[in-house]
Amino acid sequence: MSGGHVLRPADLDDATRVALVARARALKAADPVPVPSRLRVGALYFDPSLRTRASFEQAARVLGGSCQTLNAGNDTWTLELDPDAVMDGAAVENVVEAARVLGRLFHVLGVRAFRGARPWAVDRTEPVISAIAAHAGVPVISLEGASHHPCQGLADLVTLHEQFGDDLSGLPVALCWAFHPRALPPAVPHTFLEQAALAGCDVTVAHPPGFDLDPEVVAQARAAAEARGGGVRVSHDRAEALAGRRVVYVKSWGPLDDRSPTDPALRPWLVDEAALAPAPEARVMHCLPVRRNVVLSGALLDGPRSLVTEQAGNRLWAQAALLELVAQRTGVLS
Repeated sequence: MSGGHVLRPADLDDATRVALVARARALKAADPVPVPSRLRVGALYFDPSLRTRASFEQAARVLGGSCQTLNAGNDTWTLELDPDAVMDGAAVENVVEAARVLGRLFHVLGVRAFRGARPWAVDRTEPVISAIAAHAGVPVISLEGASHHPCQGLADLVTLHEQFGDDLSGLPVALCWAFHPRALPPAVPHTFLEQAALAGCDVTVAHPPGFDLDPEVVAQARAAAEARGGGVRVSHDRAEALAGRRVVYVKSWGPLDDRSPTDPALRPWLVDEAALAPAPEARVMHCLPVRRNVVLSGALLDGPRSLVTEQAGNRLWAQAALLELVAQRTGVLS
């Protein structure tokens, strides 16, 4: 947690992840009456949200604090990210002043900023979230960036522990690409891959040729998994990659440097019961929102194999545990 910021799963060490999962599960089991606290949380959204916004606001309330949500460009002035810019264009406020002021008003900031139109070499550095983190003077939590979604990953980890116990080492899981008409960003697949690897899972990644994830993320995940008794393997053969898996995490993403619509010829990568035939015991995960009968079949989403609602519900408790930890480390909560 360099600077107290949480921008990707690897920002939390092994002991901290274990403690956060335990705390999230304890909060969920107790559903405690909030004890009023002085915790003030800000949430700045450059992109839309349903689960993240609702769960982050409620997580602050679980801790007895408050959360104010701001939609960038609507509730705020348009921001310029370059501190050295000559601001004679459309942007009204520089990120330096905006972040510094928000840091004076809130103890913790959450920021959501998806991938933009920049080349992947730029977007992978999380330019928006990183700029705010550099100037805010308080811890920043990513509420999904261009490359990672650590809050989703933490909720996914809580869900895996609920279903498969305390030790996930060697658990056979798959990250499975699915068709989507749009080229979606890789934040969630990167995060699940990294989170599962840090838990020591045995991960297979299934996707068509040309849809490779960031090679550095894959290499780091492979090293983390192998150090903890697991592994990471990539395959273009979906049936082979899913064979014998206990968890299949379904997600769409586009080629890293190609934002054009997905080839309709890849529609058969819809995940339904037939696609899961090689994994008869697998539970199905997805971060939501999901396009029914395009990405995942309605029968799977509504059936007993689906964990998507549990994942979404666990966002509340995972984020409450994370906010509590960050606030404790800054001295806001005891």
